[in-house]
Amino acid sequence: MYKLCIILFSVGYFGCIAQPVNFKKLDDVITKYEKRNKMMGSVSFSENGKTTYTGTFGFADLDTKTKANDSTKYRIGSISKTFTACMILQLVAEQHITLDETIDRFFPTWPNAKNITVKHLLQHRSGLYNFGKSTDLKYKNVNPQNSSEIIAVLQGAPVAFAAGEKFDYNNANYVALSLIIEALDERSFKESLHARIIEPLALQNTFAGGKIDIGQNQANSYYWTKKWVKNGDHYNPTLMGAGALVSTPNNVNTFMHALFSHSILPKSQLEEMKTLTDNIGLGLNAFPFYNNISYGHAGNLASFESFTAYFPEKNVAFTLCLNGNRLDFNQLLIELLRAYFTM
Repeated sequence: MYKLCIILFSVGYFGCIAQPVNFKKLDDVITKYEKRNKMMGSVSFSENGKTTYTGTFGFADLDTKTKANDSTKYRIGSISKTFTACMILQLVAEQHITLDETIDRFFPTWPNAKNITVKHLLQHRSGLYNFGKSTDLKYKNVNPQNSSEIIAVLQGAPVAFAAGEKFDYNNANYVALSLIIEALDERSFKESLHARIIEPLALQNTFAGGKIDIGQNQANSYYWTKKWVKNGDHYNPTLMGAGALVSTPNNVNTFMHALFSHSILPKSQLEEMKTLTDNIGLGLNAFPFYNNISYGHAGNLASFESFTAYFPEKNVAFTLCLNGNRLDFNQLLIELLRAYFTM
């Protein structure tokens, strides 16, 4: 399983954010770095559910010289977790499960399953063994290929810590949540995602998993060693709701607006997602920007970097997806947000 990071950005108080949007400033930020070959990808802002700005830069595929466009699809990594958390909270709203229910109903052979709750999984406080951080040769390169293998691997793994004791960012939590969704919906995670989120929101450029297909306007990812080098396809069929989603900035923004407008999740469940412990909610994190608080998630997968944030006070969603980056990602986020929110 891949080791994914959460990226936080925080700056001091500088007064109220005001409109209108200064598109030239956004264009200038993008042009500055594109000319210096510093990044490749797409960015989108939307307000009140309507797209207000999109920008694309660099190539979706260098071999074919295919430029990125508004419909180019990127691996969004751990932003997938926000979609997964939403689906779990939908199941809570439908009374199929509770946040305080222990997971032994689904994984009776896992150690400590009688003490781990669904909420522990959502908050990365379960104590499930973290294979991404393991130095044990037995587990360091473990690579299950289906649900049965995932269950078997975690059945034999040690308990990392007592459930609820501390926070430990761990993909295994959201893989387990994906399996719970499959069990309750009696269909694959991919099918549940389509029925619960993609179809209702008409997200035509969003799906779960699969190998990269540039013929379908999907971006390859690249890292820099004196030139852009293709990272390769690191698709893992068992990553599921922990990081397997593919999407566009526009589609992610549509999802975030729908989430915060209660069109796909009741208000009480959204409030659960926003409730923070150690600044971590349920598939959402809080990000301060000037005197505003946004909620969102970051993603990092095989040289794909992504970030989404929703500003409730402004009803603004922002998503950035990169398939090549030589910049400080946090600083780039700040520059783009400053350019959008004109002082």
